Amino acid sequence: MNVKFKDAEELFSGRLRGNQLMLSGRGLGPGEARLMADSPRMEEVTWLDLDDNRMGDEGVKILAACPRLLNVQYLNLNGNQVTDEGVKALAESPHLSKLKRLHLKNNPIRGEGVVALFSSNALDSLSVFQVNDGWTCKKKEGWRYNPQG
Repeated sequence: MNVKFKDAEELFSGRLRGNQLMLSGRGLGPGEARLMADSPRMEEVTWLDLDDNRMGDEGVKILAACPRLLNVQYLNLNGNQVTDEGVKALAESPHLSKLKRLHLKNNPIRGEGVVALFSSNALDSLSVFQVNDGWTCKKKEGWRYNPQG
């Protein structure tokens, strides 16, 4: 896999602030997802910001299958070329049970992935997800769509 960083330590350097890993706009792809998944330091992360990268479905599947993401509560995947296939992997992940907020704006998601999120048994803590601008869903006595204007 093509990677921009030689290892996870280089990837995390200056970007891990407490429990927040800030990696937006770095051009990261599946190779970097693998570096993160292989790093024990991911167990500390509760806030994972991957906005505006190139994770795609392959990178998202790597993250969804990673047991080290057990403490992630916020995941930003805006603008990462994620399709319904990647969203389904997130919805089925047994490792994201603490995930509360999921941002998926500016991705080519058509609908099947959204349905998977609505009906996910794995993401018990998920309370808010955003799919497109103005499209925020909140879980309160069932899921509700809240348009933003």
